Amino acid sequence: MALVSYPEILVAVIFFLFIGGFCSKKGVPWNWPIVGMFAGLLFHVHRIHDEAAEILEKTGCTFLFKGPWFCNMDMLGTTDPANVHYIMSSNFSNFPKGTEFRKMFEVLGDGIFNADGESWRNQRKLGQSMINNPRFHRFLAKVTYNKVEKGLVPLLDHLSEQGRVVDLQDVFQRLTFDTTCMLVTGFDTKCLSIEFPEVPFATALEDVEEAVFYRHALPETLGDY
Repeated sequence: MALVSYPEILVAVIFFLFIGGFCSKKGVPWNWPIVGMFAGLLFHVHRIHDEAAEILEKTGCTFLFKGPWFCNMDMLGTTDPANVHYIMSSNFSNFPKGTEFRKMFEVLGDGIFNADGESWRNQRKLGQSMINNPRFHRFLAKVTYNKVEKGLVPLLDHLSEQGRVVDLQDVFQRLTFDTTCMLVTGFDTKCLSIEFPEVPFATALEDVEEAVFYRHALPETLGDY
């Protein structure tokens, strides 16, 4: 009996992924045997955020993603404001994050994003007291105005004069990073500047975001990120 060659297997896999992606374009990802909706996820991995938003819009703001069998990757996503308020505020104690969540986001330590119970309530009260403080509002307005006036506007003027093409996503990420660092630490990293410097801390955060994404997107058996 002849064995199936590697090229034939490769063609079959590519065709399988293409069909999975094609089906997801017409609606929600197709739930295949064994691999679940993973094929559709791989097909749209280059635009995963847009794809997730479109799926949630088509499914009434709540969608159950079925991962590959035996991989513990089923995920329920919702953008319904009532659901979000119920889960994140009014009935938060009924939705503990658990050890798996903390393992996935271990880089965040014991902060509010990983906290449960009394620790979460205390951190939430502390955060709300700071955010609702008029002094914080004035400081936020001052920091943002100064960074836009002395950082963003001069940068855009320089790029316009040079006739350069620029990635606006990178520009606004740098603006957000500088503003956040000023608010949290009082230190301006000057990530938003004409030289477009590579700031090690900003690069490290991008690496962390990518690692957390792959922890969501890939079965744990494929590797430890």
